[in-house]
Amino acid sequence: HFQLLAISSRKLSIIPSVYDGEQDPGPKFFSSGVQALLKRLTRPDFSKVFRKRTNSNRPVLKTPEYKFLTNEELQSEFSKANKNAARLLQMPPVVKVHQPINEVLSKDPALVGYDNTKYLFTDITFGVPNEDRLIVERDPDGTLQMCDHDTRKRLNQIYFPIQGRKVREPMMFADEEKLNGLLEAEKYEYILDRACIQYEPDELSYQKVTSITYQHVDMKTNYKLLRSTRHFGPLAFYLTWHQSMDNLMLELLQTGVIREAVLLMGLRQAIHEDIAFASDLNALVHQVLPMPVQASKPDSLSEVDIQLDNQCIDCVVKYIAKNSAMKSQQELALQGFREDYQQMVELSRGLRKAHGEA
Repeated sequence: HFQLLAISSRKLSIIPSVYDGEQDPGPKFFSSGVQALLKRLTRPDFSKVFRKRTNSNRPVLKTPEYKFLTNEELQSEFSKANKNAARLLQMPPVVKVHQPINEVLSKDPALVGYDNTKYLFTDITFGVPNEDRLIVERDPDGTLQMCDHDTRKRLNQIYFPIQGRKVREPMMFADEEKLNGLLEAEKYEYILDRACIQYEPDELSYQKVTSITYQHVDMKTNYKLLRSTRHFGPLAFYLTWHQSMDNLMLELLQTGVIREAVLLMGLRQAIHEDIAFASDLNALVHQVLPMPVQASKPDSLSEVDIQLDNQCIDCVVKYIAKNSAMKSQQELALQGFREDYQQMVELSRGLRKAHGEA
């Protein structure tokens, strides 16, 4: 059960799906198993995570430092880099759309006619989380009630401003043509970063913008633009939650990342539990997760790699036969991968034999 809201223009017509059904995506998204899969599917790449980015708040780039380090100091620096990368890749939360606030605290008929405007009262105690802050309104008819989400957000922004957030909605979100222009220019990361600043994760507007962006990425198969960013995990979760992850699966097969295809199947099983061979799949996922990320095609394959990859291929074959919505395309992509992979296997075994290792 999804709330459908149409966004259309000359170039684009997408119907966003928001998380407003009976099932709350939060528990699934925050579960340790799903988080591990999403972080691995993000395919962290330090060269992209730590790339130089334009930032109006930092007009001057820092001068790089060069150091002579011992092995222990080098490992310490790698550890710091991993922690910084994990912080930069922290995924925006996926939660259900918030429910309207309809809580009347009291009614005082004696105040009827006292004034023709409403009064807003805000607790401005420092250190209170914005979502817990007491904000109420007194209506001209004497009703005292809790403020709705939009009013709460505006008042919180006035008294405790979040850097980059505007009191009024930015034109890039309010004007459909401007948003469509940014999508056509493939400014996906910019759109999603701004959405994270402007909205809360449980706002309808946030989920509309992110849904439109995710679907545009999926339509254009431009997943690489969000890989190694904090938005790839929510993208993969969105596509899987809404039963539309087969295009992403196809892209993984076409690019020869067979192990990530298995992890994507594991994500589907974790969310929907509709894979017939779940026990075999979960066992294989636990084998693949600890393996290092394959950012590029390996130069050679060990027998352990060959055995694991063949298990992955068999698993994908079962998935295509029983669960895929794009059988013919995925079968063709898998066939191309198997042909290339077999050549790599023969080359690797030939090299080992030539060096007397076989």
